Amino acid sequence: MNPETAVLIEASGGWRELTAAAEENRMPQSVGAVVPRVMQETFAEMFGRMVLGDDNLWQDGRHPDMINAGDISSPPVIDECRRLQGELALHPLSAKRRLAVVWNAAKLSAESSNSLLKITEEPPAHGIILFISDEDKFIPTIKSRIWLIHVDLPEEMMQPKAMPEGHDEWAAWMENARKSSPEILLLEMQSWERTLVQKNDYKRAAEIDFLVRIIEQKHLSVPLIEDIVFALFKEGVPDEQIFGGLW
Repeated sequence: MNPETAVLIEASGGWRELTAAAEENRMPQSVGAVVPRVMQETFAEMFGRMVLGDDNLWQDGRHPDMINAGDISSPPVIDECRRLQGELALHPLSAKRRLAVVWNAAKLSAESSNSLLKITEEPPAHGIILFISDEDKFIPTIKSRIWLIHVDLPEEMMQPKAMPEGHDEWAAWMENARKSSPEILLLEMQSWERTLVQKNDYKRAAEIDFLVRIIEQKHLSVPLIEDIVFALFKEGVPDEQIFGGLW
């Protein structure tokens, strides 16, 4: 779990709503969370530690009583949703509860969504379901059955930001990037993307978006992110030489 990302999540109104509910013992069993994509894995672990316990059984963001359906890049298919229902019904292995996480929940197919309606409305007594998405586009039948919260970034981080230009700016960016986490670098890159879109430079904006998705899926390190970004946008290395080796 990344500490910098955790601080951003803890500062959000949505997280404060969740912690207040937990402290007052009124945590709903079906929760929907709209979270920026690059922060979702940290959020899921933080939520898991809240409901399952912050114990030494957590390994690489996973817990024996945490069930995942889908992943950060794709929603679960119907078979995964059916498996989730069966596994959530099992008695907890070590915690007092079991947690099912439905990734990319706003992109569920109609068939997958329908298969989850009953368990979303009536989870087992020991079960909690977390629907996580980067967009508030849950289908109405799911949305009506969950408690929905938003984890928003601070306003200053949502502002478009210009990509470095010239040797000195790139050198300063490389120096500062070494002190950051992958998640913070991805958020900064997305601010570049917003600036490029405003300038109608859709080609480079698309390159950044594609690179962000690869970095998320491959869990690239900060030094590797620095090297790729510098090569692509400062040195002008052709896209295929970079993306071909990563994808």
